[in-house]
Amino acid sequence: MNIVHHHYRGCALPNVWLRNGFATQQTTYGKAVAIHDLEGLHRTIGLCLVNGKPLLTGAEVRFLRKELDMSQAHLGRVLGSSESSVRAWENHRGRISRSAERMLRVLYREHVDGDGTVRDLVERLAELNRETHKSRIELEDTEHGWRSMAV
Repeated sequence: MNIVHHHYRGCALPNVWLRNGFATQQTTYGKAVAIHDLEGLHRTIGLCLVNGKPLLTGAEVRFLRKELDMSQAHLGRVLGSSESSVRAWENHRGRISRSAERMLRVLYREHVDGDGTVRDLVERLAELNRETHKSRIELEDTEHGWRSMAV
């Protein structure tokens, strides 16, 4: 039996081939391909990247960023880098640092399998980096435990 593979280019990665999960149809404009469960396909591609690749390419960084629905500037802030650094990584003009790559992998795993707490923490850390630091921390003991007060 001959298996027909489809070279899936919709994710902008050059090396994704599908064994099944798609249907082809001839139209007046040529061959059309419909992907079954596109969201599930992209989730699986992302998990293959974060769990199975020792080093991410620029195209893979771009794919993960888009799946996270982040701009280059936003991802740069979250990873402690600049927008221009993210742009350079994605365009193969620079190499993503190991710490930024690890954080990107954690963010993606959290995005698809987590409850949002890691992403919330990372987002808050990025915000704190931009805020001026307060010199005083004021706390109050309540019936539900200690909580911080706005100063």
